Amino acid sequence: MTLRIILLCILAIILFILFMPAVFDFRYEKGKFSVRISYCGFTIFDTSKEKKEKTPEEIEKEEKKKAIKKQKKEQKKAAKAAKKAKKGKAVKNKKEEKEKRSLKEILQLIHSLIAPVKKGLRRLFKGIRISKLYIDIKVGKFDAYECAMEYGKICTAVSNSLAFFQSFFIIKSDHIEILPRFSMEKTLYTIKFRAKISPVAVLLAGFSLAWTYLLGMMHKQ
Repeated sequence: MTLRIILLCILAIILFILFMPAVFDFRYEKGKFSVRISYCGFTIFDTSKEKKEKTPEEIEKEEKKKAIKKQKKEQKKAAKAAKKAKKGKAVKNKKEEKEKRSLKEILQLIHSLIAPVKKGLRRLFKGIRISKLYIDIKVGKFDAYECAMEYGKICTAVSNSLAFFQSFFIIKSDHIEILPRFSMEKTLYTIKFRAKISPVAVLLAGFSLAWTYLLGMMHKQ
């Protein structure tokens, strides 16, 4: 009797561990990322704890490095633009054709790899639940026309991204707002969400992937 009770308790603990979801909290605000991963109430990884307060000297050094990087990037962009301007339209057309071909080949390769494991991937993705999605974007440009153009681009990108990811994951949003701000110099992004996945979903997806691969191998033979 006592052995049965012990076995039942062990089984209950294993089931609890398997069905208990791992929690992934993501936050991006004011140009800073923070990630927190917890499981069964215990924090496994937290970037906010690892960060230390920086001294004014360290902040100044980082700002100088960033300024130097920006200058180098601008110089590279200017050099690339000058090279492109020198080249003829025929060369550009040839490059575009080659790029299109390479992209098609890459897409075909990805499709051939993903096609046999679609079911397994769907099970894995459907096991991931994204909740508390918070997107707040303030599109900042001094020029009204540039701000309107940037606002349209960001709205399109956000709506397309959400539609794409909703075909894979279960997403529940709390707040999604994109507003133009003509008086602001920079665009401010605030993105937060919580993702949950249980070990059972990962195991089922793994078994499904292995089974589809075995069937594929047997079919080829």
